Amino acid sequence: MTSNGIALKRKLEGFYEAGLDTLNISLDTLNPYLFEIMTRRRGFDKVMGSIDQALQLGIPHVKVNTVVMRGVNDKEVLDFVAYTKDHPVNVRFIEYMPFDGNKWKRDTLVPYSELIRNIEAKFGTLEKIKDSVNDTTKHYQLPGYKGKIGFITSMTDHFCSTCNRLRITADGSIKVCLFGSAEVSLRDLIRKDKQDDELIQVINEAVKKKKKQHAGMFELASRKNRPMILIGG
Repeated sequence: MTSNGIALKRKLEGFYEAGLDTLNISLDTLNPYLFEIMTRRRGFDKVMGSIDQALQLGIPHVKVNTVVMRGVNDKEVLDFVAYTKDHPVNVRFIEYMPFDGNKWKRDTLVPYSELIRNIEAKFGTLEKIKDSVNDTTKHYQLPGYKGKIGFITSMTDHFCSTCNRLRITADGSIKVCLFGSAEVSLRDLIRKDKQDDELIQVINEAVKKKKKQHAGMFELASRKNRPMILIGG
């Protein structure tokens, strides 16, 4: 599951007992003051408490998703890397992507290749970890560190040819590509009492229309798409 971590801690034990084995927590800064500015709310300590609780419970896969923006939080990348020394988490640095309402600009994007150079200049050579066939993250690790880091390179080095991700939005629509504006409402079909085989056929047809790759960063920036908060992690 994906969460902002604010109200998660008190519910985590129940989720874990129910079988939760993978947790994504969105966290773009380790600075409590910047956290309030970026999220427009208090709660940094609650988010960090949720991460600590997940590790104490022994949830197998704890991931921290960090969108890197130049001039905002790019200087904190090294702090996140240092955090993985004693914490067995997977910090994933996400290239800043254009969505409705986020005022994306090319100058705000920090390419993953630049992040790697900066990290290795501080910490030394990163060890590449073998990724799964359909992984959307390029994983690395520093020798002796408990955690690992990854890069989701949607903008500068897309992974469209191996991406097998499908998304169901909170209002019941299927998206075969995060950047695609085309959606099919499974909710409406279910409300019309469509049977499972009919739903499967609709999903199959949607998947067949999945593009070979997205249109590139500048084209994406000019297109209409839902805000990420309405798509879901």
